[in-house]
Amino acid sequence: MDFWKMYAFRWDRDIIQKWPSLKKTGYLLLPLLFYFVIHDVAEIILWACLDFVMQHATEEIKLLFTANTYTVRGIINGSSILIGTALIWPAIRNEIRGNDTRVAYETTEVVTTKKISIYGFVLAFAFCMALGLNILFYQLGITGKSQSYEVVKELQYGVQFVFGLILYGVISPFAEEAVFRGLLYNRMKRCFSVGIAVVLSALLFGLYHGNMVQALYGTILGIVIAYLYEMTGRFEVPFLFHAMANVSVYVMTYHNTLSGMNSAMAWTMAVVLLFMAAGFFAYLRKICKKAQG
Repeated sequence: MDFWKMYAFRWDRDIIQKWPSLKKTGYLLLPLLFYFVIHDVAEIILWACLDFVMQHATEEIKLLFTANTYTVRGIINGSSILIGTALIWPAIRNEIRGNDTRVAYETTEVVTTKKISIYGFVLAFAFCMALGLNILFYQLGITGKSQSYEVVKELQYGVQFVFGLILYGVISPFAEEAVFRGLLYNRMKRCFSVGIAVVLSALLFGLYHGNMVQALYGTILGIVIAYLYEMTGRFEVPFLFHAMANVSVYVMTYHNTLSGMNSAMAWTMAVVLLFMAAGFFAYLRKICKKAQG
């Protein structure tokens, strides 16, 4: 029971600061470990179930599954992600609720307008930053320097387009934000300072992706997302940002659009998009500061 309480409950900063380092580390990393274990076990079971089905399926069904191998792999991975997130959800929910320091829309003139304004600028910021960074990485040759990233790309873009949008635009962003911002970041900022929590959670988020390209990209986005979460106090903000970033990049690169751009156009687009992202971010800060009075 004490172990469960330590893992699942949201402990106050004053109490956590009295814990030894080993206990703090367990408080931060055990839920992440549970998530990976549950995810992997679920994936093994789902693959075993699929293998059983394939052994007893008709030739038509076997051909259908074989022709859509990447999509089937994506569906199994997405299902495992949801199962892993669901089984540590009590701890995630406690952290999200305890961190609810929402921007006080009620202090502004028009509540609905302010909500739409913040969410709209979050989506615009995510769109510009994600596309700008991806074009920049491509032009700098970063995306071609990781063989493991090429394998990931093949798996991601082998999924049928609609399933890919659901998997990478909804399921993955929700689960990753729940784990890395909802749970880890909220706990880290009570163990350390906010600044350290922003950077450390972003580094773990980057390393989670398992290759150099996505590690760098994920770390940059992780810092921005955690900052937005801290600025707004709303869990839906990191989810919306992450979802839009994934969808915009997935749509743009599904048919290898980047390779079709000439260098001058690509550099111009990267600079313009990143400048626009900076503008949207500046305006978001202004809105939030005004809303917070």
